[in-house]
Amino acid sequence: MLGIDLSDPGLTLPAHAEIRVLDAFEADPQSLGGPFDLVISDMAPKTSGQRHADQFRSYELVIRALELAKAVLEPGGGFVAKIFQGAEFEDARSAMREVFSKVRTIRPNATRDESYELFLVGLGFKPLNC
Repeated sequence: MLGIDLSDPGLTLPAHAEIRVLDAFEADPQSLGGPFDLVISDMAPKTSGQRHADQFRSYELVIRALELAKAVLEPGGGFVAKIFQGAEFEDARSAMREVFSKVRTIRPNATRDESYELFLVGLGFKPLNC
């Protein structure tokens, strides 16, 4: 199990787990290891209060997480990413449909009514180079 975070969470982890302090945009996919069964991205931008800008930054994070997932997922693997629903939402979902057999949108029941936070779930990873 591997986690990436901008800051050290200060947790004691089991021997099979590791958290690297790293910016996802600076991560070298080859250094992450793998293959992995599942990649989960709970990344979210620091919100600015400008809804459209925050939604676009969220989209950029999802696309970066997807790029990393494509490099480290095993065939048939899964991907989950938090995204702020906005103008680029369909672009993110389309990008996932290119490499996953199934793509679902989930809005957890615990999500506040005024929130525009959703999760995209991709199942059945299909590497493009196979």
